[in-house]
Amino acid sequence: MVYNMDFLIAALIFLLLILGHCMDMRRMDVQKNRTFTIFMMIGIADILFDMLCTLMISWERADLAWLLRISLMVLYLLQVMVPYMLQRHMLVQYRKRNLRRDVILWTAYPAVMVLMVLINPWTKLLYTVNDAGKYIRGPLYMSMYLYAMVYILSLAIVAIRHIREIGRSRVLALWELIVFSGACVVVQSINNDLLMTGFGIALGITVLFFTMNNPYQNTDHLTGAFSVNYLHERMQDLVVRKREFHLITVELQMRRVNLTYGAQAGDRLLIQTAEALRSINRRNLVFRVSGQRFLILAYSIVDYDAAITQVRRRFSVPISVEGGQLHCPVMISGIPHGERFSDSAVLLEYLNYLARLTPPGTRTAVVQDNEETRKGFRYEQSIESYLQQALAEDKFEICFQPVYSIRSGRCVSLEVLSRMRHPTLGPVSPDVFIRVAEKNDMIARFDQLQLRRACRFLRAHPEIVEEIDTVKFNLSPVELMMRGHAQNLIAIIREYGLPLELFQFEITETVASEDSDSMTEAVQSFVRAGIGLCLDDFGSGFANLNMVLKQPFTTIKLDRSLLTGICENEKVAAFYENIVAMFQNMGYAVVAEGIEREEELALVKRWGVDLVQGYYFSRPLSQEELIEKVCAQKSAS
Repeated sequence: MVYNMDFLIAALIFLLLILGHCMDMRRMDVQKNRTFTIFMMIGIADILFDMLCTLMISWERADLAWLLRISLMVLYLLQVMVPYMLQRHMLVQYRKRNLRRDVILWTAYPAVMVLMVLINPWTKLLYTVNDAGKYIRGPLYMSMYLYAMVYILSLAIVAIRHIREIGRSRVLALWELIVFSGACVVVQSINNDLLMTGFGIALGITVLFFTMNNPYQNTDHLTGAFSVNYLHERMQDLVVRKREFHLITVELQMRRVNLTYGAQAGDRLLIQTAEALRSINRRNLVFRVSGQRFLILAYSIVDYDAAITQVRRRFSVPISVEGGQLHCPVMISGIPHGERFSDSAVLLEYLNYLARLTPPGTRTAVVQDNEETRKGFRYEQSIESYLQQALAEDKFEICFQPVYSIRSGRCVSLEVLSRMRHPTLGPVSPDVFIRVAEKNDMIARFDQLQLRRACRFLRAHPEIVEEIDTVKFNLSPVELMMRGHAQNLIAIIREYGLPLELFQFEITETVASEDSDSMTEAVQSFVRAGIGLCLDDFGSGFANLNMVLKQPFTTIKLDRSLLTGICENEKVAAFYENIVAMFQNMGYAVVAEGIEREEELALVKRWGVDLVQGYYFSRPLSQEELIEKVCAQKSAS
């Protein structure tokens, strides 16, 4: 009998090519990839033994009868193992307890088939090879095909039952495997000369490779570093296996590079950084976890310590960018012994927390895990867990920071400030709970609650509205990127019958320099409604002044940091004076923030600043204190 092995040869080529790609990415060592590789190796072995047995069957040589019997037993065992390894791959892929409980019921089925193969030399139920080397099918020969179809189909049905946990795309991939494999099995059962089963296995593995196990999906295309998705998988795998590992984040301060040299130079810097980090120690893995943040995963504390030292040394010297030398400092944070954490998501949150503790500036800085940082992280986690309840029960408060006019000697504006008190931890800094609200997509809901609270208070006290010119309300950067959110804020003010012209929304210089459609849309909505815009914290960062001046601001707030040394350093004083003159010449109202000393007040007054805000005049006032102050101001006038 002549068999057509073209499909087996094609299947073998498919799997060898896929295996080559997997070996090329062999550093991606997670259990999911290991089981997939084993699954593929069994598929390759199945095809090789299928080809070997087919050749010996076609030869019908008596001297090879013993070898054919052994080869057939191995082939049948491999064909039992292929569906079973698919089951193991599913369990490792998803790690769902209920899925594990369902699928384990089918483990007995391959055990029965293995037993049938092992006792076949005596029962001859599946096949037999006579002394002349002739292969003869047994009465239960088709049970192997039936086993494979029923087993894989049962796994697919279980997957459908857990489609939300597994994901629709992965379940569809499993069904594609069934369709390809099933069609090939049916074709071979009808035409035994056409060897299609191995081809079906190869097609199924190819589907799994492209949809679930493609290693190139876990690689950052710009830098060649591994992606954050693979980082989650790798860390979770190490946590489950209780293997030692250590983490270092390296965050470039790219803003100055992009503003000075452009985005293409910034991309080249990122590529150079990834290459430099990979060269530090080839045993370490390098990931790009965000736009300008990289992560090094080390497997020993010695490698961890060496990597931090080398990174610090590497970025303490200028880097060549666009033919010039640029000093690009980095913020380094580290966690030794990451296996102490029970969840990779919590570990990454802690790394983000450490990165925020690293002071941005002109020098490379390092912050590492210690008892103090862990305490701060637990504190922030407590705030995060309470925030949802605080929003649901509206547990927040507001106070008001007056802005004074030097010329008129009275309070002419109010900045609305938010306050929160934790039931056990006490007052919480706005920097903390606002950051947590932004991270958890609660900031829009939070700011709407606070704006409503401010509007209720102002409507209940028209004497305050009569006495002041504007009420300033801070907007989060996240809000301005939300389409339609500006209209919601405008609708709230209208709902309380307050004049829109009374309000000024404060936007930080970092956000104002962003050139995005959502930002432009929000700004235009506010301007059309008559709401004023105030640029907040000017001088606190590296804003693109050209972009800032394109926005329709009417007021500029100069950040407190610009006052540092103003009374002692003539150059600092001259710089501040020139900034004030520049903005006033362009028609902006200038607010000097952070005035705390009489000497500071005297200087800004000499330079023509009229609006001042700071503890020299008043700390933030509660609603009752504000009413009392406004009443006193009215009486005095």
